[in-house]
This record gives sequence, structure tokens and C-alpha cells, in this order.
Amino acid sequence: MSFLAQLRQQQSDTQQGLRLCYVLSIEQPTQGVQLSLSLSALRNGELDKTDKPYIIQTSQLERPPPFLDISDIPLLESLVNASPDWLLYNQGNKLPQHGSAIFLQTLIETGRCYIETRPSVWLRLKSDISQAVELRWIVDEVGFQRLRWHTENTGSVFCLGTHLFVYRDGKLSHGISSLDKDAIEITKAISLSLAPKAIPSFLIEHQSNWQKLDLPLPSVLPTREVGTSMTPILRCYSLPSSVAKIAPCDLIELEFRTISQHYCVTQSVGATSQNWLYWNGTELLELERHDQQRQLYQQQLTPLLGDLESTETDDNRFLRHSSDQKAWKGLLIHKRAQLESLGFEFIIEAGFRHHYVSVDNWQVQLDQSDADYSPLSLKLMVGAESVNLKDLITQLQVFNSESADGDMILKLENGRLLLLPAEQLTSIMDVLGDWTSARNSDFRVPLNQIYRLHQLQQHLPSNVVWQGDLGQLDQAMNIHRTPALLDSALSGVKAEMRPYQWLGVCWLQHLKQHRVCGLLADDMGLGKTLQTLAHLSLEKQQGTLDRPALVVAPTSLLHNWAVEIERFTPHLTHIIIHGNKRHQHWAQLNEYDIIISSYALIVNDLDRWKNQPLSWLILDEAQMIKNSNTRTSQALREIESDYRLCLSGTPVENHLGELWSLLDFLMPGCLGSRKQFKSNYQKPIEQKGDSDQLQQLLTRIAPFMLRRQKDQVARDLPAKTEINQIIRLDEAQQAFYERVKSAEWLELQQQLSDPDSGGQRQILLLTALLKLRQACCDPKLLNEYSVRSAKREHCIEMITELVAENRVMLVFSQFTSMLDLLAEDLQVHNISYLKLTGKTRNRAELVKNFQQGQAPVFLISLKAGGVGLNLTRADTVIHYDPWWNSAAEQQATDRAHRIGQDKPVFVYKLIAENTIEEKIAQLQQRKAVLSQHVNHQAQASGKDFALKLEDLFKLWQEEPTEPC
Repeated sequence: MSFLAQLRQQQSDTQQGLRLCYVLSIEQPTQGVQLSLSLSALRNGELDKTDKPYIIQTSQLERPPPFLDISDIPLLESLVNASPDWLLYNQGNKLPQHGSAIFLQTLIETGRCYIETRPSVWLRLKSDISQAVELRWIVDEVGFQRLRWHTENTGSVFCLGTHLFVYRDGKLSHGISSLDKDAIEITKAISLSLAPKAIPSFLIEHQSNWQKLDLPLPSVLPTREVGTSMTPILRCYSLPSSVAKIAPCDLIELEFRTISQHYCVTQSVGATSQNWLYWNGTELLELERHDQQRQLYQQQLTPLLGDLESTETDDNRFLRHSSDQKAWKGLLIHKRAQLESLGFEFIIEAGFRHHYVSVDNWQVQLDQSDADYSPLSLKLMVGAESVNLKDLITQLQVFNSESADGDMILKLENGRLLLLPAEQLTSIMDVLGDWTSARNSDFRVPLNQIYRLHQLQQHLPSNVVWQGDLGQLDQAMNIHRTPALLDSALSGVKAEMRPYQWLGVCWLQHLKQHRVCGLLADDMGLGKTLQTLAHLSLEKQQGTLDRPALVVAPTSLLHNWAVEIERFTPHLTHIIIHGNKRHQHWAQLNEYDIIISSYALIVNDLDRWKNQPLSWLILDEAQMIKNSNTRTSQALREIESDYRLCLSGTPVENHLGELWSLLDFLMPGCLGSRKQFKSNYQKPIEQKGDSDQLQQLLTRIAPFMLRRQKDQVARDLPAKTEINQIIRLDEAQQAFYERVKSAEWLELQQQLSDPDSGGQRQILLLTALLKLRQACCDPKLLNEYSVRSAKREHCIEMITELVAENRVMLVFSQFTSMLDLLAEDLQVHNISYLKLTGKTRNRAELVKNFQQGQAPVFLISLKAGGVGLNLTRADTVIHYDPWWNSAAEQQATDRAHRIGQDKPVFVYKLIAENTIEEKIAQLQQRKAVLSQHVNHQAQASGKDFALKLEDLFKLWQEEPTEPC
């Protein structure tokens, strides 16, 4: 700023009440004093604002501006005369030496003299009465002696010329000393600090003269050598880029801590000898240095820090640095224990960027449960500190990477970086993930998922400590143990049960003892009904079947259950609740052991069932509730019972949601909510082929699902041979097929282009594909009577030959109208047959007639004959047309290939070549993969298996869309 600008600024400032102020500051430790000038706002004589430095202007000394008082002029002139620098700067470092005492007193008398106690904090300086001061030698902790002025009131003493002043609490007073001016002048020239070794020479040089001047002399301190213990310290710290002048720097430094009875000091390598002294107030202690041991520690340390680079310093400090994450992990995780065993101690400073730590051991606290949940906390012991894994849940949920050596890095509150094996932690979180609750610091274990503690224990380290209610842990372990083998003679069943069947009964008893429910999913024909009746018979023998068991089955199987009860467990009373007169029996239901009713009537009778006490609720062909949204499925969930049991040979037909529906009926919430299950398992497995999630799902359902295949347990069951017969269409039928395909494709494209058809895309596709399938079966199904059916002719020819060989067969088709055409052909060939469709009312009579040999051919619609039929007289199964999934076909096949069959079974699948039927056969194989893996509890590739829209579109691919 120019002179004129400064002048204008200062003149403007006067209009704001600014006045010249004098600001003193005492220099430490020299006890000198500095003066600076400031234009500061005063209000009613009191300091209001301090912000503008003032530089003396010679013109203002002649014509003072309003902010200068007449008393300021001689003071400012004295400053300029003492040092011209005051014309350039607002401070001249020192007060004028000549007449300094009077000058200082004059400053105080202006009322505008302040002392700066700390930056920007001023106190008005006032005069006080004189105080006595004296010189003393002060000994510091390492034996250095310093000459200091002392006053009884502990004020700060400083010297201006030969005058002494004492400052304390905003007051300045003269210091009175017995020393004369010559003595004071001498002390000003003496070094302020003397090392212990310098005391003798100082006394030789100055003792005589100082004694004459009555000046105090330093003392030779009594000295004694003392033993010490020493600990090597490894200090880790990081320097920010602002300090390191480069990229942030991460360092480890070797230091040594020396301890005696009254002394402790930590020193860097290269510390000077003065730090090995300690003044305890009585004597100067010379501390033992341990030089050889220090060198030994350095030699031991150097090879262990090989991955860190050496850093050179002017004072020869032992420093190593690195920015490599792997190097610091190797040191702090893998080598730290070895260094600590050698005696090294680690000190990690705040802000160190590589403070890696590992878990010493794990602790699991399992508390007593409330009505629905058991609180579980999992803590990691890191040294003496306990870290709650729940507190790290946010990091774990968003974690999407890991370090190069397979560790997760989790940030703790104090800056430490906790390393945990990624694979192990992922497995643990797979178990804990859906137990997370934001409301508290614990995981919440649903009571019907206590069994998963076994899975959690398997993934935890071997050194885990379980605490709290360990009875729940024992229960979880016991559920996974092999069921106790009971005495089969106790069952009271009038049948010789196969070993696997009795094991199934023991499994059901095992689940009941642990108050959980199960899904018996044996292959069709392995005796699920018999196992269930044996289980209920045991319950009766044990006196625990104190209320009825309700069996819900398809209408077609109600009679089968009654027959099986009368045959195997006649001591169990039973009743069928069906038909218009069923209501007359409600009052007597408690008199029966087993009540049998149908899915079709559950919704209508729900209010009655909700009020009926039940010991067991058993669903036969439980895939009937595979859709949890149906009214029947929802109604069954409202019926109360002590226990539930599902029987199904096909727990998964189309997608995993069906399995969830069954298990959620058995134990609501055991697989989480429908939304959670879809997110955690269904989508990853079905859409992404995630075999890890599939294996995790298999592990979760293993305790509650028992499935045995025929080839595993029924070794004496005759062989089953499956044969795909590819049938070439003749020229006329092939041309007809292509015309239908082209016409349907064009119409389908038009319908799909309609924006209003978005929600009907799958229905439109299925309708189009249905016509293609009918064209393969027989053009007559599409009202084309002039074109022959190659498949129909082939099928009748097969049947004729097989009947001539005395073979007995089941013929399945989805189209009842196709069965009608085949029936016409059989009549022409004089071949006896029986026919079963959804309209048939005398199912049991037809089955009995077939089993007794009334006809060699049984025509059956796939839906009507898929469950509940025992047709072991047949040794041949013909599937006239392929269905979307193989599970339905397998169910139909199992009508013949089941316990009781004593002949090899041949299964023929008729497939029209170069048609949609070949595509369906391929789709069946894809859909069967995951279903088999889930049902058989095996590893899986996780292929898609649900019938999705994209599957339907693929059926059109690689086929001509124009007629031939």
C-alpha cells in the first residue's frame, strides 16, 4: 500500500474511533520484550477490536491525525530515533535501551498499553508495586542448569537495560534486586544453559569474579550410576504429503525405552548421551546404556524388515518405509508375533494407514429366546478388545473386493484394519445375513432356524468360544445327527417294512423330538404312505396321538388312504370327510385317529378346520400347494396343528419357489420371506447358475427333507429302460406342420406388436405352440381330416406288436381327444382297453379292473394319471406326446415302476422328427437338471429350469418360418 493510501486509510479509521495502541509481548525463554503498534477500535475507553497494524509516518509526527494523542508524539519519536526500522515496520523488536524504564512507564500511563498473553488476546497493562527478585540456577530433568530470575509471585521477569520488571496478570511492576548494575550486565552475557560436564570449567573461569559481585554459582551435582532395563520399540506412523513433501509416507522406526526405578525415557536410535542422565532432585543419575544389546536388536530386526526400504536421516535414526500394502501386512500380521517373542514392542500412532490386525479368537453369545427369536452376538477378540461383528455389517454387506491374498479388510473405529479370510467370512455371513436386524446389536435367530447354528459352527474357527444358552446349540447339533434307530416291532404295522422305509419312520420321529417339521420326498412308489402310517402308529403306541391327524390329499387318493390304513394299520381309526353329507361328522372327529379330506374342500371347510384340534397336518402330493398364493395354500397355512408333514415325490417341478412354498408351510420363515428367498437363492441359482448358493440352499434344507431314489434303496426293483423313438412325418403331414407354424408365427407377431398384449405374451406363445404340438400328434386335432398321422399309425403298430407279445401297457397323452382317436383304432384292431381322464368318476374300479387283467392297454390322460395310481401289472409305458417338464412324465411312469413291480419296465417316448417336439425334449433335459440336484441333495451346475418366456421363444429358433 502506498504512503498516501495508508494515510487516507488511517484518516478514515479515525472516524471509527480508532486509537494508537502499544502491544507488548514477552519472549520465551529469553525473557526479552517486544513492542508492536496497532490501530485498534476503542469504545468508552475499552478495547473493542484489534486488527490494524500501524507504521509510523514522519508527516504524522508533525501534523498528528485524530487517532494520535499529543502524548504519543514523543514516544513515537523515541522509537524512530532508536531504530529507523519503525518507519518501515510496525514493530522494532526491542524497546529503546536508553531510558527504557521511563519509556515503558510512559507507555503504561497512556492507558493504551496492552500485553499479548496469547495470539490476538490482549490485556490492558497497569502499574503495580515493586517486587523483590533474585537470580537462581534451575536444574532440569537431564541435569542442565539454567540461570533464571525468580520472584515469589511467580511472575515473568524481564530486563530492559539494567532495569528489571515483573509481569503478572496484566500488571507490571519494578523488580528489586540486591545485585548492582555491573552484576546484572554480566548475567546478560552468560550462556543461559550449562551441561553437567560444563559446570567445572565454568566455575574455574567465573567463580572468583561472581563471588565478588554476589552472583549465584552453579553446583557440581552429585552423580550415581544406576542399572536400567531396556525394551526395543517399533513405532509405526504415517506422514501426510504436506509433511513428507511427496506422496504420503508410511514409516516404522526403531526406538528404545529405558526404565529405572524413577525414570522412563523413549529414545530414537542415534540419541545423544545427554539423554542418559536424570536429575531426581537430589542426585544426577547416569543410566545404563545397553549399547551391545541395542546393536543386537538392530541386527535381529533388519532381516525381518526386508520388504521395507531403508530411510536415511541426518541423525542416523533407524527408519524403514513402504507404501506396499502386502509388505505391511506381512510385518504386522505374520512377523509381529516373532518380533514380540524377541522382545520388541509395537506402538501404532493414530493416522497410521496400515494398522493391520487379526482376530485372536471368536466368541459367540447365545442368549435365551423370547417367543420368536434368540439373540445371538458374535464378537471378535482383537488383542484385549472385543469387536462386535454386527457393528461391521454395513461394510460386509457392501464389500465387493478383497486383497490379493484372499483377505477382507474391515475398518475398525480406531483406524485399525481388521483382516479376515474372505472365504471363511463369506460363509459365515451367508449364515448370518438374513438374521440381521437394525434394531439392536445382536443377530436375531428365528426359533425355527436354530438348526442353522450347526452350519454356523462349521464355518467358525476351531478356537471359537460359545457362551450363554448352550442348550440351543446342542439342539441344533442333534437335529443334524443320524436319527436313533427304533425297534420296528413297536410300530404295530401289519407289513414287513424295508430298511429304508423304517429309517424314514425313525427320521420323522427324530424331527418330532426336536419340534421341527419335515418333507418326505421319496421317489414315487417307495412307500411314503406306509412310512407315514407307521409313524402315526408309533405315535399311537407312545400315547402322543391324543388328537386326530388330518391327511389332506387329492380327491382321487382319498379312497387309497382308507385302503392303506385298513391294510397296514387297522388299529388306527379313520374317517373320510368328503361329499355333501360330510358335515354330519364334524362333532365326532375327535373320536378318530386319522381324518382324510381333500384339497378341493379345504377352503370351503376352513372355519371348521381352524376350530378342530389336530396333532398332525399331513399333505399328500404336497406339490398341490407349490403356488403359495392360491386360496388352498393360504387356507392350509391357517390350520393349527402341533406338527406338519409334507409328502411329495416332486417337491420341485418348475422352479425353486415351489420348494420355498412347501417348506414355508411346514415352518413359516425357515427360508426367510418369499422376497428374501427369491433374492438370496432363486434368482442367483436359476438365472446366474450360482452353484455356491445352490449348495448353501441344500445345506439349509438338508435336516428337513428326506429323499431316496429307487436305484438307491429299492435294489430289487426291476430295471427301467427309457427309449426315445423318433418318428419321421410323411411329406403331407410335414407340409401341414410347416403351414401351421408359419401361420401361427405371423399371427403371433401381430398379436405381440399390440401394446395391449404385454401381460399376455406367455399365454399367446403357449397357445401358438399348442397348435404345433397338436399338428405333430394328429392333424385331426386341428380339424384336418385329409392328412394322415405318422405318429398315430406308428403308435397303433407298436401297441399291436406289444399285445401280441403279451405285454401290458400304459399310454399317456395330454390330449384327451388324442386318446379318443387311439381308442377308435384299438377298437378297429379288436384290442381291449380302459380309459382314464379327468372326467372319469370310477377311478378305483378302473384301476382294479386293469390290475386284474381286464385289458392289456390303459389309455390315461397325463393330468388324471399323474398321481395316486398303482398300476404294477403294466410293464410298458408309452408317452404319446412330450410334456414341458420331465417331472410330470416321471410321475406317470412311476405308476408302473414302483414297489410291487416284478418285471422290467420299458418306457417309450414318441417324438416327431424336425418339429417342436424335439425342442420340448431338449427343454425337458434343461429343466430336469436343477430339479434333480435339489431333490437328490447334490452339487449342481445351476442351469435354468423354469419355463420362462425366453424358453418359449427358443422353441421357434432354427426352424423355418415359411411353409415348405
